[in-house]
Amino acid sequence: MGPFMNLIDLINRKDKRLSIKGGWRQAKARRNLSIWRVVEFDNGSELTIGGVDKVYRLATLPDQIGWFVRLRRVAKWSFDLFPRGRCEVSTRHRGSRGTTAGIRFGRSAVPVPMPWDKSKGLPGNAELQLSFIAPKGYVVELLVHKALNRKVLIKRAVGKGIEIGPGPRPQILASGATSVCYLEEMPIEKWAQLYDPTGKYGTPKADFSKYVIGTADNLPAEDGSLDFIFSSHVFEHLANPLGHLVRWRDKLSAGGVILAVIPDMHSTKDSVGRPSEIGEIKAEFDAGIWRPVEAHYERYFALRGKPQLASEMMEKDSSIHVHFYDKDSLKDLLDLAVREYGFSSYEIIHADNHKDFYFSIWK
Repeated sequence: MGPFMNLIDLINRKDKRLSIKGGWRQAKARRNLSIWRVVEFDNGSELTIGGVDKVYRLATLPDQIGWFVRLRRVAKWSFDLFPRGRCEVSTRHRGSRGTTAGIRFGRSAVPVPMPWDKSKGLPGNAELQLSFIAPKGYVVELLVHKALNRKVLIKRAVGKGIEIGPGPRPQILASGATSVCYLEEMPIEKWAQLYDPTGKYGTPKADFSKYVIGTADNLPAEDGSLDFIFSSHVFEHLANPLGHLVRWRDKLSAGGVILAVIPDMHSTKDSVGRPSEIGEIKAEFDAGIWRPVEAHYERYFALRGKPQLASEMMEKDSSIHVHFYDKDSLKDLLDLAVREYGFSSYEIIHADNHKDFYFSIWK
């Protein structure tokens, strides 16, 4: 199952479980001083998403999932002073309509209700269908998620630091205020062979003079020498995340900060799994596990419907998502790090249905 809550990614990936009838287009819109990613629908359009029964976040049958609807005028003139649109949300199973919830709305955004029958739950192979009615001269805006800007995080990378796992596209650039080196686990030739054989990610043109070879659990820096440690879409690949935080803490100077961008499991292919629990993370820390083990590979490929690949991919040391994070499970981890392991404070920057989110944690 592809990302469900992040409808934008579903569309961009051309996911087979998604179908749209009628006119539609992607856009950006402002709501409450924030920019949102939006899908606009013409009058009479329908959106259908299959396989929603397999999404972990929907197992509790939430009343809302963070989507909003409102009308936007597209005609130059309209004499309708109080335009009203309608969104009907229904579940479907093998072509038959199940429960339905509807809502009327105007130009102000209102939450999209979910139509679950909480006494029965979701049947297997369930679909979620939304249909949209707009008055003449208007379209329906489906507001999917607030747009996050990782520049907020990058601005905190000041002083001397390391960016872990940037590939050929580092995000922290050297400047008068910032000195940075880049860490990769393998020589760039091997990296290119595994991840960029066609040069799509710009490996042939990248400057690797500031790269060093090493591992995230053993950073090539003296204790207390770094002002920041940055990573993007790396943290979820690490076994023993608490152990990594503790080792990174030792490399930081007083007041130094760890900065990370990580995928929100509910908006990725991890959405069919469960968030990693703090008990599992503490057990890895106590056992001194630093590399993914067989259980990690078995879980990862079972969730993707390919359990037979687990052993083969482990032998190849293939990169997988070792742990799955949402805002709450990450909070549990960072709370523990502050409470017991020498960190002073942290911040999580998160928006429902966004494909990733950010955290900062200070020594």
